[in-house]
Amino acid sequence: MTFPLLIASTIFLFLTGTCVGSFLNVVIWRLPNYGREVLFQNQRGPLTLNWPPSHCPVCDAPIKWYHNVPVLAWFFLKAKCANCKTHIPVRYPLVELALGVVFAGYFLASSVGHWSPFPFIDLREPAQACAFVLHLIFIAALLAASAIDIDLFIIPLSIPWFLIILGLLATPFINHPVIWQLPLPPSDSWHFARSILGAGVGLALANLLLALKILPRSFSEPREEARSQKPEARREEPEAESSNFECRVSNVPPLPKLTHFFPSIIASLVLVLLCVFAWFTFSNKAASLITVCSGIFIFLIGVLPRDPDQTDVTDEVVEEIAHPQVRRETLKELLFLAVPLVCAFIACFIPINIPPSPCMARFLGCLLGILIGGGVVWFIRVLGSLAFNKEAMGMGDAHLMAGVGAIVGPWLVVFAFFGAAFLGLAWAIVLLFQKKPHVLPFGPWLSIASILALLVGHSLIAAYVALFIP
Repeated sequence: MTFPLLIASTIFLFLTGTCVGSFLNVVIWRLPNYGREVLFQNQRGPLTLNWPPSHCPVCDAPIKWYHNVPVLAWFFLKAKCANCKTHIPVRYPLVELALGVVFAGYFLASSVGHWSPFPFIDLREPAQACAFVLHLIFIAALLAASAIDIDLFIIPLSIPWFLIILGLLATPFINHPVIWQLPLPPSDSWHFARSILGAGVGLALANLLLALKILPRSFSEPREEARSQKPEARREEPEAESSNFECRVSNVPPLPKLTHFFPSIIASLVLVLLCVFAWFTFSNKAASLITVCSGIFIFLIGVLPRDPDQTDVTDEVVEEIAHPQVRRETLKELLFLAVPLVCAFIACFIPINIPPSPCMARFLGCLLGILIGGGVVWFIRVLGSLAFNKEAMGMGDAHLMAGVGAIVGPWLVVFAFFGAAFLGLAWAIVLLFQKKPHVLPFGPWLSIASILALLVGHSLIAAYVALFIP
């Protein structure tokens, strides 16, 4: 790739990332409240990703297209609504900037940084171009799930299910064996193909039985009661007169304010300058990794801080995990997990000839990634809940890692899970020194570790194997 083409492609990916970040700002707030009643310009209807149109949540004034330009419009408007002069949270431009930096950094890491999974990317190749776009969608979805989990301690299941369906549908069209594909015969691993298919069929069957209420749903009654009471509690709480984002949406929490933006802007500019300095100082491989990590840090700067008067949901989370019958409810989940395990065992004895084609190998690798990603987190959740009589991890985390496994495959999803443990521990230490609540969402660190695993996981695993295994 020539240097002018490389620069043009990088700028294009940066601008595309900022536009995607602008859309993520919509997803982050609207998706958890999807379908709830909205009053907009004397019209009532369900809140969706495209209705009501972009508007100021205080004065309902429509946002003009040139006021919606990513990053630049926020500075042009001086962080205030053009109509009512309400302060616009700094998280909006920071999320847009972060996605732009991450997209550009991932492209550079794939093209000139020579990081896996692409030793050298050629977007003129349809398979590589489709895989690259798939990974960008994957990154955007994980960052959206991270911000929602930070705000509300929940991960909407539509995000991991979107990744699962996307991964399964992409396997016939993306010839990218580095991530998904299982070794073809005569390797012994192909003998597990029937078990993988059986477990996949069992997982679909278990979800069907759960939907038909044949299998019991764990923690259903307390959660439903708590969620039905939370909107009423929010309506009873008087809104402070200084709240700039008193949204006219029934049963929906107010938007995050985060109007104190100077430290965040300065820190983000320092990270951008660090990226520029890295490309003039370090190797392409190191500079591309620094660029991706800087984009992730900018994203965290935008979504992690909170105003002192903002509602904290930590107490609600503590009440939810301290269920009086945690062990009993966890046994219901074991009943669900037994279905795919039994189906995998039965499939071993069914004489089915599975064609050892590359397409089938990619499909099985994707399916195995789903099973391992969701299974590892679920296994930790079950063991922790039974041992401590408290919910150890949320079901959203298990679904999220199943979605991660559908994209990155069975090997990197394990790497991502253990990497997330170190990231979560580091943030817990920060909260400990700040004397903040010790309950923290795990979804953001699972997401960040999964993005880094997609980028550097194969290189680190290969280095480990070369060092310790002859």
